[in-house]
Amino acid sequence: MCGCRGQLVVLHDKAPRHFRRLGVEEIHQLWKRLLSDPQLEPLRQLSAGNESLLTCRSSDGTIEMRKPRPMLIVSSTSWTADEDFSILLSALKLYDTKAASRNACSGDCVTLPPLAVLITGKGPLREHYEQEISQMELQQVHIATAWLSAEDYPLLLGSADLGVSMHTSSSGLDLPMKVVDMLGCGTPVCAYRFSCINELVTEANGLVFDRAEELAQHVQDLAESQLSESDGIYQRLFEGAAAFRSIDWATNYKRALELF
Repeated sequence: MCGCRGQLVVLHDKAPRHFRRLGVEEIHQLWKRLLSDPQLEPLRQLSAGNESLLTCRSSDGTIEMRKPRPMLIVSSTSWTADEDFSILLSALKLYDTKAASRNACSGDCVTLPPLAVLITGKGPLREHYEQEISQMELQQVHIATAWLSAEDYPLLLGSADLGVSMHTSSSGLDLPMKVVDMLGCGTPVCAYRFSCINELVTEANGLVFDRAEELAQHVQDLAESQLSESDGIYQRLFEGAAAFRSIDWATNYKRALELF
């Protein structure tokens, strides 16, 4: 074993302390500012008047989360062939079809919220996927791609309802830092399935998938659960992500040192 001797301790990654869950007022101010960015123009139609993307100002001047409101899904990528975003786009198309059908139903149907999807990052395949997105005819799903500052990225994650990771591992041994960042902000995760992802994404904080149909069903189940505001699957994963967030990188490192 590489000639190593002595006590060996595995130190799993954790997000730094400034990755955190935002309060309602912070979310309001963040999205009032972000929606002025031309990159996020596809998401603007989901807000109006005293509303931001996720929040609104009530008649007495207080800020509160909109009810109902869009579900904010965030994914980050370096836009390389290692991440097959056609799976995500296909899943979003499936969700859009289901949501449009449910929302047009005249009977006793459970409606689905619109999705605000923001994919962050830059890389060689960004233009290719942006072209695909521009040709999608969607009613209930709104997709924007953007490159955000290092300061805004953790704020975005801290305002999101769900993170999606398309990371695959050629070795089967490396865990995606983007998922650590999402969970570090208290955001539940849907992650592409590979051999060791269960070390990070567990049944307490997220769901895994390997097909578009599976991801679409996960998003639908989470959207329904969040909309109902009951103690369902979304609330369980949200609480699990909050538990992950409760230990930051510095605390985790200190605990590891105490084992020696």
